[in-house]
Amino acid sequence: MGTSELRVALIVPNIDAYSGAVERTVKVIEHSTAANLRYTAFLPKEGASNAELGRDLERLARSDRLELRTLASGSSWTDESSFDAIAIPTEYWWGPWKRGRASGLKGTYCLEFHLLPYVGTLDLLKSAGVSTPRLKSLAMLPLLLHQRYGEGLSASVYNTIACAATVRGLSSVETPRILAISKAIARHMRSMGHRGHLYVPDCPNGIEPEEVRKARTNDDPVLYDGIFVGRFHPQKGFFDVPFLAAHLRSRLRRDVRIAVCGGSDAPGQREKFDAMVRRLGVENNVEVLGRIPKRDLYTAMRQSRALLYPSYVDGFPITVLESLCLGVPVIGYDTDALALSWGDEKALFRTPVGDPETLAELYSTLDKDGRLDRAREEARAHSERLLEAHTWAKVVHDQRIFFEGGGAAA
Repeated sequence: MGTSELRVALIVPNIDAYSGAVERTVKVIEHSTAANLRYTAFLPKEGASNAELGRDLERLARSDRLELRTLASGSSWTDESSFDAIAIPTEYWWGPWKRGRASGLKGTYCLEFHLLPYVGTLDLLKSAGVSTPRLKSLAMLPLLLHQRYGEGLSASVYNTIACAATVRGLSSVETPRILAISKAIARHMRSMGHRGHLYVPDCPNGIEPEEVRKARTNDDPVLYDGIFVGRFHPQKGFFDVPFLAAHLRSRLRRDVRIAVCGGSDAPGQREKFDAMVRRLGVENNVEVLGRIPKRDLYTAMRQSRALLYPSYVDGFPITVLESLCLGVPVIGYDTDALALSWGDEKALFRTPVGDPETLAELYSTLDKDGRLDRAREEARAHSERLLEAHTWAKVVHDQRIFFEGGGAAA
């Protein structure tokens, strides 16, 4: 890896959600001096589509972490405006790529896939018994998207086709560099038919160690049998939580208490969730905390016996990393992200995708034989190892390797 300044043009995607990929990009820019990266962020002419991202970029510009410009079609950039890398930090790369080309930006395009576009991942196929997906397996995906996520069947067909077209369309981009955030996403891109070089970083994401250490010192009593942390969306297993609460109450033969943290900008998700809670009669077993500050979130996680993680879609599950670093064991669906990123962790337990009853059964077994308490001790014992392995300096170091075209193919 070189040591001279690397000039990076960041084409800000026109995406409403403040996703994990967006948060990671902001953190990389914050810590960019660790690898001598110099960013210029190019906004759409309308500005940032997400207000929180807009505020973050303005804050980073004030602290001299980046320069802010507007990307206008037909602009003529001088040689001084050519870049070592043109970063597009989203799997929805087609629009930003066209904007960059139309504006005349010069440099090597570097595209990041944090998930598969439109469908997230292919882990949903596991609920239908397909553990090793192939391109022909996609024929099953629209019906599963319709059944599990409540998408319209036409929309599910469109999203499946759009995903395949977006991934396979990478061959039309001249010599791009492509990052898959994890081995799981690389595997799924291969399943979609991508045959080009993929770079998978050794350290996909970082964590702020002092926040974790401070939360870990609090000796608060355990208040919750489990905690769900994630977007209020069916992809994250949000609608599996009421069923999980009902099954846990039945298995443990007592009232249970599950905290639910997160939020959604999509209309109707919370209302549907509340209706499911009432229908299953678990109003006293589910406590929705919503979006809360990181400090309060870490406290709530520490006050929980386990992170309940019924997610169908993950690239690199940062919530799992946070939970393990906080000394809280994890019980989740057996997605490729969990298996390939965290499969060796003894404080993590996996159950079949899409089966909340089996997840509750495993929780009950772990609770009765004492393994859940031992897993908490195991997680606490290995917390520092995980914190040291997932620093933002390492993330930025890997990012520079990607921009320079280094790294072995996944």
